[in-house]
Amino acid sequence: MKRRTRAEVEAAQNNFISNRDSVITRYRAGASAASLAREFAVAPKWVGEQLENWGVPRRDRSAAAIVRGPGVPPL
Repeated sequence: MKRRTRAEVEAAQNNFISNRDSVITRYRAGASAASLAREFAVAPKWVGEQLENWGVPRRDRSAAAIVRGPGVPPL
């Protein structure tokens, strides 16, 4: 796989940021930071940093499972 250019990475990050409200809503509803990172083609660590910058409390895997509810597979 070919490495992306810095411009491509920045475009993906800008797309993530422009969808801030949707990202926060989905994260609070149980979507994982990793699944959001895959969808927007950005680094999971960067997603975590953005969530922290936006004041969104981070959670661990068990807390994510509680948010999603019983019997719901990981996203």
